[in-house]
Amino acid sequence: MKVQKETDKMDILRNPTSVKTLARQLIAACDAYLSFNLTEKQLKELLLHYASHHSGKLFTLSGKSSGSFNPTIINRIGKKRCGLIQLLLEEFQMKMI
Repeated sequence: MKVQKETDKMDILRNPTSVKTLARQLIAACDAYLSFNLTEKQLKELLLHYASHHSGKLFTLSGKSSGSFNPTIINRIGKKRCGLIQLLLEEFQMKMI
């Protein structure tokens, strides 16, 4: 996603093609937010886009821990970024297909 609404500083893909690419984009977005280059509103908008359009990459959709983050995402982005993302996605509810 090129964040051009309020700032021209970040280049973040809105539609990553793999789980690892999504993890890299989440790291970039969280780091940009923590360094004040991305607003909370922009980060939340991006996270909601990922959660609604790329839920298969972001979340574990089957098994015992259904609805939690994909293990690859957790391993790649770390606990603190996972906590930030969970906080911003508190109100998000996945659609049942």
